[in-house]
Amino acid sequence: MAENSDLGFQIYRNGRRPVAARVLVRELEHALARLIPECNEERLLTALLRAGELECALSDADSPDNAVALTDEIAAVACRNGSAGQSWGNGDAYRARKLLSQIRFEGELPVSRPEGFAYYALHPVDFAGLISNARLAHPSAFVIGIRSIGTTLSAIVQAQLACEGVSSSRTTVRPFGHPYDRRSEFTSGQRQDIRLALARGAVFLVCDEGPGRSGSSFISVAEALEREGVRREDIVLLCSHHPDVDSLCADNAQTRWRRYKSIASGLTKHIPAAAGAFLGGGEWRRHFVPPGRQWPATWPQMERLKYLSLDGQHVLKFEGHGPYGDIVREREELLTESGFGSPYRGHKCGFGCTDLVKGPGLRARDASAGLLGHMARYCWWRSEALGSNLTHDDVQQLEFMAAGNLQQEFGWAPALKLQIERPTVCDGRMQPGKWQVASSGSWIKLDASTHGDDHFFPGPCDIAWDLAALCIEWDLSTAGRTYFISEYRRISYDDPERRLADYELAYAAFRLGWSRMAAASVQGNEDEPRLLAEHSRYQAILGRLLASRWRPTSSTVPATGVAYSLQRRANAGCGSTQY
Repeated sequence: MAENSDLGFQIYRNGRRPVAARVLVRELEHALARLIPECNEERLLTALLRAGELECALSDADSPDNAVALTDEIAAVACRNGSAGQSWGNGDAYRARKLLSQIRFEGELPVSRPEGFAYYALHPVDFAGLISNARLAHPSAFVIGIRSIGTTLSAIVQAQLACEGVSSSRTTVRPFGHPYDRRSEFTSGQRQDIRLALARGAVFLVCDEGPGRSGSSFISVAEALEREGVRREDIVLLCSHHPDVDSLCADNAQTRWRRYKSIASGLTKHIPAAAGAFLGGGEWRRHFVPPGRQWPATWPQMERLKYLSLDGQHVLKFEGHGPYGDIVREREELLTESGFGSPYRGHKCGFGCTDLVKGPGLRARDASAGLLGHMARYCWWRSEALGSNLTHDDVQQLEFMAAGNLQQEFGWAPALKLQIERPTVCDGRMQPGKWQVASSGSWIKLDASTHGDDHFFPGPCDIAWDLAALCIEWDLSTAGRTYFISEYRRISYDDPERRLADYELAYAAFRLGWSRMAAASVQGNEDEPRLLAEHSRYQAILGRLLASRWRPTSSTVPATGVAYSLQRRANAGCGSTQY
């Protein structure tokens, strides 16, 4: 595996969760039932995503049953009339219900959200357009989806090939191993299918979103095909974007990736008709950061897709396709009702529409007593309105992430115990720039609905995560911190002080790893120095926090050299923060 100093940092949480098979079947039954009175694009898309989710989970359990045929059935309708999908009829409904009724799996299945559909505005029909433009010269095709999201994408690709008169078959695989060093293996049945496809002179199409930072999932499947006798010129990687190949961090990725042809769907065309100026990839800063004010650091590739409306009055932000956006919309509606968020005007094509709050974001120096009290009320409201169920694994993941990032940066880590008193879908974005003053004079929380349970940490956890984030990001003095926490305690009847120190360490450890990995992914870009500066800031904060916890009698005492290094870092770049 390629050596890279940031590889040891952990920022992505494992979102896979066990779900009873009967629950997945029931959700798909409901989605199919809604297609009979009206087969609009959104309802068809929900049914397709639910079917792909069920197929993927059953395939991971080595029991795909009829789920493959069911996903194919819905994908064929989606491609038959393009994204509108108005051709769902009684015959389609009968076949789909019959296939679903024959799924007999009992027990629980592992399920995770497909990141492209949930976070990155990848529309499955984008891959149908990709096939239309590919001009494949082979008489047939063998389609391989990389699970998870490749399950649905491979069904769409096969359906579009059928629309164009190209015969094909498909399968899915789950690469295994380290995220930056994936490996793929085919079953005996898949190897037999590959031999049949070779005899037909097929092109081999590998489907997935991404590639990610390493490219190793795509590469592993392509190399597995070569081991089965497929010529590399007959292998095509179907992805959502063309990577900066030189920045891929799998071992020898630059050479290995270039061995194969790749085709990218590019930025989705499935956006609301009201979409105007592009705000994604950090472009929002050109529109909303006042001249002369320093731009905040961002990780452009990880931002959700955003647009300014044509009338300049609204922001259109991707929330998630189908079922993956539903929960985000519920949060937006609750934020609007509470008065903490900007008014929400509904959604279209997976994008939510909120009123544009004009004016610059706040700065740390704006932290008045009134604002601190308002933010304390917001944290209390969030813990009440957006409560969440947590598992022991959720908490362990957080503790493991914090300890791992601290060990990576400082060479040691104290024993953390993240207590759960108020389980919540946290905000996760408490920086001063995420707050604005409306024309009425009220404070508005921005970007408050999408980050609490995405694929980054923390996921649902205790509200102390947001309390710790606010103390750190607003650079609160001792007096400011004391006042903020006392106001939260007064309103909520929850005393977070005894658990807050560990959450401050966990929060800063996550942000340290996030900024370092973000900087590594944008080398040479104007955001790299901003992100490295952020990394240094969190490094200094953590140095102070760790130094304050070090005791000569502690079982976690680091070596003298490490302790000295911590103290030096604590004294460097302290700014005005007081703890």
